[in-house]
Amino acid sequence: MGTPSSLQRFAERDYRAVVSAVARITGDHLSAADSVQDAVLALLENPPRLPVDNLAAWITVVASNRSRDRQRRSRAESRALARLGVLPEGFETTFIDADIRDALESLPPRQRQICILHYVLDESVDSIALRLGVSGGAVKTHLFRGRRALAARLAPMPAAA
Repeated sequence: MGTPSSLQRFAERDYRAVVSAVARITGDHLSAADSVQDAVLALLENPPRLPVDNLAAWITVVASNRSRDRQRRSRAESRALARLGVLPEGFETTFIDADIRDALESLPPRQRQICILHYVLDESVDSIALRLGVSGGAVKTHLFRGRRALAARLAPMPAAA
């Protein structure tokens, strides 16, 4: 099972083959080693109830499942970002003007978060308050201050006379 001696034997004899097998099974060569290591940790933290006859095979199955779970989460995240109009590479929005993006980035983190949730993602004050665990008044204060800072930063420059 997951005794120190069986894990030592696994590391010495089977680790490379298991990583290779997980990479082939999942097609994810970059995270196969991470998935195998996660499976070994899972074995140590929560040993299986039934005896494991073939440790390498058990770890291969668990690692493959973890790798596929990671791939599913990544694909779901990419779909969600695409729906928001965000490019996964740099997380740059395609629907916000560069000046507005820069102005938003100049806000303090909490103001920026609340302004983006409200003005970009169209979340209500009550929804934001609930999600962030703050009062509606706090959200309104951040929106007021953020709006004032954005207006000052985005105000047109007076024409030179």
